[in-house]
Amino acid sequence: MSLVDAAIEAQGGLDRWREIERIEVDFRTGGIALPLKSQPDLLRRVTAVAETGHPRVEFRGIGTFDSHDRRPAGMARRFRWTRQDVVHFAGYALWGYLAVPFVFADDDVGVVELSGRRLRVDFPPRIPAHCRTQVFHFDRDAVLTRLDYTAEVMLGPFARAHHRLYDHEWLEGLLVSRRRRVTPPWLPRPILVALDIDRFRAY
Repeated sequence: MSLVDAAIEAQGGLDRWREIERIEVDFRTGGIALPLKSQPDLLRRVTAVAETGHPRVEFRGIGTFDSHDRRPAGMARRFRWTRQDVVHFAGYALWGYLAVPFVFADDDVGVVELSGRRLRVDFPPRIPAHCRTQVFHFDRDAVLTRLDYTAEVMLGPFARAHHRLYDHEWLEGLLVSRRRRVTPPWLPRPILVALDIDRFRAY
């Protein structure tokens, strides 16, 4: 079995993913990334509803991200983000975190298996992402443990990051990481983004 197929099975399988139309999560965020963009509180505690078939996420009481909407201009250059900027950033990021690795099975997603139980993934334009090419790391059970990417909307090419996943738990037939931490490459600090899921519902 390829690493792609093993990773998809390890997280619940394509059949289960395709049964689901929406995922609702209650989550908390922390870290220095959003305060550096003058938005320290907007995502402290949030309920979000993501559609699985299309990159669209509603943040209740805040706003809705849809991949058909144009990215706000100049996000990487500006240090005072608007609510719309935060919704865009959090929307595409959260959708991607929920949809990986299942979207790796799509025909227009390019996947190359690397040494060390890694996958290099090239996302098509229809899937908004931190950057087009990312590297995903898996443990010996094919469970996703780390993502390497550049969050281009933050600081352009300077926003390279390692995103680690912890506390995996079976919820609603999917293996979900309840705790995520994003740091600069190879460093444990500072925490750029912390994401903790308190409730997860799929329907």
